[in-house]
Amino acid sequence: MKPLTEREKEMIINFGSLSYDANRCAGVLETEEADIAKLMADKNSEFSKLYARGQYRAEYVIDVKLFELAQTGDIKAIEKLEARAIKRNRAK
Repeated sequence: MKPLTEREKEMIINFGSLSYDANRCAGVLETEEADIAKLMADKNSEFSKLYARGQYRAEYVIDVKLFELAQTGDIKAIEKLEARAIKRNRAK
């Protein structure tokens, strides 16, 4: 894959935020799915690092919003926040 432009880098971060699979990423970038799948699997590739950054950003935004709602006493938000924390700890 050719060097990424700043626009493409932002797109890849957004792909991670939206949990796009390799097929969808390839469709948007107009490239081969196999190439994207290989880049996603290589944790040292720039693509994979940018994609992960997007995932972390999305998780953060959701967690912050749930935390804000939990602070107001929203029981469902508290439960969802706790469930997300448990799931994250199990993934370690």
